[in-house]
Amino acid sequence: MIKISKSFSVLLWLGVCGMVFGCTPKGENKVSAELAAADTTEMVVDSARMDSGICSSSVLLTTPKGAGEALTHSVREWISEELGGSYSGDYADVKGMATHYMKEGLKPLLEESAEFRLDGVQLYSKVAVEKLAEGKSYLTMSCFFDEFAGGAHGISILRGATFRKSDGRRIGWDVFKTSSDAFQKLMSDSLKVYFNVKTDNELAEALMIPNPEGPVPLPHCGPLFTKEGVLFQYQSYEICCYADGQPNFVIPYKALMPFMMETAKRLLQ
Repeated sequence: MIKISKSFSVLLWLGVCGMVFGCTPKGENKVSAELAAADTTEMVVDSARMDSGICSSSVLLTTPKGAGEALTHSVREWISEELGGSYSGDYADVKGMATHYMKEGLKPLLEESAEFRLDGVQLYSKVAVEKLAEGKSYLTMSCFFDEFAGGAHGISILRGATFRKSDGRRIGWDVFKTSSDAFQKLMSDSLKVYFNVKTDNELAEALMIPNPEGPVPLPHCGPLFTKEGVLFQYQSYEICCYADGQPNFVIPYKALMPFMMETAKRLLQ
């Protein structure tokens, strides 16, 4: 059975529900941050925030503590790359990283507010990196970005990555056999549930991709291992219009097992 989560995670509730600037996406984001399956990795939080009165920027970074150098470095490096890859300091200085990207987020907002009359509308940039899920052999992180820089509506992005605990390797779609018709059917059936449609033609009408009647593309975000299965997470405009939200679904491990390479299967041991 393919599960489509219907509830907000706390992270998404805080970010997306605060954005009421024009259009409201259909269903917002239906991802539910799963409780850790093996919640053993200690996490620490570093943050930075600045508010000019007209613009505000905040960055909250959650990183592993005492989890081994390879995993800790890999998570910190991924965070920096997710936020633009411009931090040149020591990745061990997570507070410094948070401060750097907080300033990077505030800069364009200050420029925007100086150029245009905003009539009391506050611009903001919010970043929150948190643990999404954990198993004995994997750690999954999420990165939520929420920004309003003027215009009809804000921008929200939810990405993430799953890391192998033993060596910090980031897990990608390359550890799945994704080219078969059977795998494609799992994805298309899941999207039919998300869009509340029943036929292939109805799904094709809902999608905004170069060949809507062809294979559904994998999300740009890599596979996110959770307690209940692998989370497939698309972004706004990636495969559909803004009003249709950020399609997402969880396919249980049992259904995915025939398409998992040994590398992926070992993460579940």
